[in-house]
Amino acid sequence: MENFADIEGPVRIGLLWLVLLGVTGTLLLALLASLILYLRKRRLNRPRASAEPRRSPREIALERLTRLKTGKVHLAAEPFTVEVSDIVRDYLEEALEVPAREQTSEEFLGSLQSTPDLPPVLHEHMPAFLQQCDFVKFARQSLAGNQRESLLQTAETVVESTDNRIQTDKGPEEPASSKA
Repeated sequence: MENFADIEGPVRIGLLWLVLLGVTGTLLLALLASLILYLRKRRLNRPRASAEPRRSPREIALERLTRLKTGKVHLAAEPFTVEVSDIVRDYLEEALEVPAREQTSEEFLGSLQSTPDLPPVLHEHMPAFLQQCDFVKFARQSLAGNQRESLLQTAETVVESTDNRIQTDKGPEEPASSKA
């Protein structure tokens, strides 16, 4: 047995270093990709300066009501009442920060009664307005005669009167020329 060489210890190949280098490189690439995606998403979500000033809830509501009134959008009775009701509810939600869209008519009227500092026009007009809309939506009643115009007029009155009350409560604003 003299012709055989003696067994030597393990030979280090350096495979561990290659694996560590590969894992580190992969982690760095993943981190870089995540950073790029984060920055891109942040840039896309950044509010852009608009050439138009932000429109008030009043302006938006009155524009939507005008579209219904002028007949540019002709709807059957049920979709019409849904739209008129949604316009008023959207306005009230934006202007008064009340959850008008998430509430049923009954819940909304209950919250009106429990909030006395709201504009009186809401207490005066909203019960009949919402009742008429609900009759058409849920009881499948039709809109006879001038009921469309009446609903539009009531919606406009609610928006205008509520906005006037909000502006009165805010007090007079400074004229733009006196701001320094």
